[in-house]
Amino acid sequence: MRMHPCARMTHCPELVAGTEIFSMRLFISWLLRMYHLIQTNINRPQLIWARMRIDMGCKSHLSFLNMRVLFIAAVMCCTMNIQFSHARENLNSEIMGKKYINFYKDFLMIKNLRERDYLEELKQTFLKKKQSSEKIYTLLGMLNLAIEGEEKIYAEFAIYNLKKNRKYLNSDENEIYKTLFGKYLNQQKDFSGSVLVLKSIANRSDSVLFSIISPLYIDALLSSNLKAEALDYYAKYKKVIDKNIDWEKLNELLVKLANAALTFNNPNLSLSYLKKPLLFYPLEKSGRDAMILLSTIECSGGSLGSLYFRDESMQYLSREIFKRIGKQPDSRNYILSLIGVNPASVHPAQEIESLPMTEKERLLGLANMLVTAREYYLANQMLDYLIGAKNYNEIFSRDKILELRGRVLNSLELPVKAAQNYKELFTEFPISKMAEIARIKYSTSLHFAKRHSESANYLLQNIVFPTNEEQNWSLFWQYYLSSQKNEAEKTAKNYIVKEFKKQNSTIARFQYWLSLLDKGKFYNVEYKKELEFIGKKVEEYPYPIFSRWRLNKFKWSDPQNDKMHFNSFKDYYNNKLNPFFKGKLNNKKIEHLRRLVQYDLSSIASLYIDDFKNKKLKKNEAIILANLAYSSYDYKNAGDLARNYFANPIDDYSYKEVWTEKTNFWKLNFPLAYWPDVSSVAKLLDLDPFWILSIMRAESRYLSRAESPVGAIGLMQIMPYTGINIANNIGKDDFKISSLKSPSQSIAFAAWYLKMLLTIYKGNYLLATAAYNSGPEAVNRWINQNNSLTVDEFYENIPYQETKKYVAKVLGYLDMYYRVHLGIGDGYSLECGESIPSPNTRLDIF
Repeated sequence: MRMHPCARMTHCPELVAGTEIFSMRLFISWLLRMYHLIQTNINRPQLIWARMRIDMGCKSHLSFLNMRVLFIAAVMCCTMNIQFSHARENLNSEIMGKKYINFYKDFLMIKNLRERDYLEELKQTFLKKKQSSEKIYTLLGMLNLAIEGEEKIYAEFAIYNLKKNRKYLNSDENEIYKTLFGKYLNQQKDFSGSVLVLKSIANRSDSVLFSIISPLYIDALLSSNLKAEALDYYAKYKKVIDKNIDWEKLNELLVKLANAALTFNNPNLSLSYLKKPLLFYPLEKSGRDAMILLSTIECSGGSLGSLYFRDESMQYLSREIFKRIGKQPDSRNYILSLIGVNPASVHPAQEIESLPMTEKERLLGLANMLVTAREYYLANQMLDYLIGAKNYNEIFSRDKILELRGRVLNSLELPVKAAQNYKELFTEFPISKMAEIARIKYSTSLHFAKRHSESANYLLQNIVFPTNEEQNWSLFWQYYLSSQKNEAEKTAKNYIVKEFKKQNSTIARFQYWLSLLDKGKFYNVEYKKELEFIGKKVEEYPYPIFSRWRLNKFKWSDPQNDKMHFNSFKDYYNNKLNPFFKGKLNNKKIEHLRRLVQYDLSSIASLYIDDFKNKKLKKNEAIILANLAYSSYDYKNAGDLARNYFANPIDDYSYKEVWTEKTNFWKLNFPLAYWPDVSSVAKLLDLDPFWILSIMRAESRYLSRAESPVGAIGLMQIMPYTGINIANNIGKDDFKISSLKSPSQSIAFAAWYLKMLLTIYKGNYLLATAAYNSGPEAVNRWINQNNSLTVDEFYENIPYQETKKYVAKVLGYLDMYYRVHLGIGDGYSLECGESIPSPNTRLDIF
């Protein structure tokens, strides 16, 4: 039975799709209104029934009776769902465990205690120091750390003493002091005071600190209600402000600027400011505030809200929404509302050929958007309708429809139909741009349909892949899976002979699988030596790790001692221990930078390091600068400088020689990034800290403010909706998406997520790593398709090339971390069973 919500309900796109589909949230909201109506009109039952019938859109008493039956059924379903959820919660708790749910509180407690102890140490250091310059830098460092940790007592202590020693501050130190003082006043909501402090330095666009100052100043102006000054300042320095402020804060500022523009009767300027915040409606408060403000801007047609949305690119908008909240019921309704798709009737009822060409183009665009939003069933319905067309043009073309349809069919796990679709594409359009891709997809679709012999025959007769390596590998692998051992062996040997003497040839995977073709041959000395040879390589991962795993050697003797070794491990390259910049330096600029790093002003130091990137340096200057970058948490720049100025091979490397140039090079390239936080979560969750660091390196290259095109944020590249779910599970109530750019928060969230994955996949690091990249749903699907394969065979069968490369990278980085920091010459040994474990349950977080 179809419901017809009242007009009040249909204007909320987050609750009802444009198709007037009734959502559960709206249903609950209606129940609450009815409860209030019944309480206030308990003696007037006729009024209550009439109101209910009108709200439900029922035109007769019979339909209302049907609705009451539906209501009872809905209540029963809700009760059953609660019972099921309770059962699921008990199952989840077995995996999570009380220890893991409470771990975040323990992590914060340890972190806060460590930071407070360090601030107290700085305070005592200040009281002991005699030189005024050292006192000033100690106070600046204390103020910086106290603001970051929101430790008001220590911040007030630093400010008080800096004011007393103000006469000793030079111009650079004074600018740093004002910047930090303004930041502190903003934090304490004293915006007028912040404006007064920052005003003298707010227009120094040539200053290194300007990227910090300008966002602070515009925020202070707006919060002090200095609207005209704020509008002028933002117009002047828009690019700098937008670049150096997180998007949540920027959206808040833009809504305030839009409000300010309306004050001066400038609706067009106001609309331009609302553009970005509206993308987050209704997910973020700034988006909701922007929509309220937008509804007050009237034109001849009424509210500009719907008109404004239609001016946006719907594909971009739906993608932005999806990547922040994921595939949840509310987000699905919201996205379908924006796109304008009715899930009950995806395409028009009339014949496709009766539609004008512009409408056909629009429908193909909608199909693309449905694929972007991962609505594959709806996309398939749309494409089945569009494929019946007879007339096409450049935009609405049959080859585009077939290519998109093939992707959808593979996503729906219909590889046979996908293969037929791709064959139709390259047969009908042999010279189309999409024909080359279709030939590759045809081969891979046959592979996933387990038609390996058919795929091998096709590859034998056609050059499908762009490189000789991929062509030969695909042919070999199809032979291998179809048990055609002689053909597989011949293919591998021919490729190895041709490529062996070539520079930078990649033959390890052919060598590895060739050695395993015959289990009897595996135990021969010759083939065992082959695996030992591959196992010693420091490239072409993960085959060196697979080789060591197959040989069943290079395992750690005592896992308990190994964990203790991890926990007591020290980062010798931090700013207090590193001898490369302990003494005073001759270069004045680098000496200034050294003092900033030494006295805990790393966020400011990193700005000065950026200034050096494009300058030519001497080798000794580069070594010092790389170590300074490392100590200021700028690990990417540290590694880049090391590779550009003093690269060293891994041969004869000794991890015990802490301060040699070679050791320095490798430890800067594989840093113990944010080690206090990483080692803390590793200890609390019983994880390998080098695995966390390897994932960090693969995800963001140690950049805390990294953002990916698909919306992942921070060091560990956590998707916003995953972050929201993790926060709910670990009891973090005040979660903000932008806080994922905080290194400690990103590390803690990712570590908890990794622990859950590792538990689900029974300690299999390869599967957990793959799930971190592609999601547990995908990995669970692959396990069901390949549950009879060994771990290395499973790796070769991963359908997402991005995930396959990601797993190889992470395992390779893990191998290098073991070599560089633990001195294990044979690197990391993969700990997992011979066969793939089945996931024992699914968590709600996934």
